[in-house]
Amino acid sequence: MSYFEECLRLGEWLGQDDRRALYKYLVVENKEIYRKQAISLLRNSQLQRTIASGEILFTCKNQKVSYVARKINTDNFTPEMREIKLSGFKFRNIAKLRKFFAQSDVDVIQNYPISVEKDFSESGFGIDAYPYYDLSYYSNGKSRVIGLINKVRTNDRELLSKLRTL
Repeated sequence: MSYFEECLRLGEWLGQDDRRALYKYLVVENKEIYRKQAISLLRNSQLQRTIASGEILFTCKNQKVSYVARKINTDNFTPEMREIKLSGFKFRNIAKLRKFFAQSDVDVIQNYPISVEKDFSESGFGIDAYPYYDLSYYSNGKSRVIGLINKVRTNDRELLSKLRTL
């Protein structure tokens, strides 16, 4: 089993570093898929897809994109989890949406993993306060300059190479 498949099964037991590396991996590996999905979302104002045991529904309204999620084969979606504002430039919006999609995938993997080997809590939908694409994540909500410095210092090479290995 690859480390990526293991991540799909671990869910809430994924560590902070693992989730951040998974995010970076998804941004790169799914670049073309996310690009096509972003174009579809911008055209149709709605996009639905699945990852692990979760289903994600993205909606685009008033130059804002948000998502809700649910476990596959259940009725109720979570409340809106994250939201981003779009700009007037299509190429910039697609780049923002690629990162947004990867973040939502990590959020859903964390909450709705594939495995039933462990007893997962069904108490709610947990996400990190700041998304990995935001410099606030790297400074814990403080200065963007500190966030940039900390982001540059972050070393995920080992985990990323582990994810890329089949």
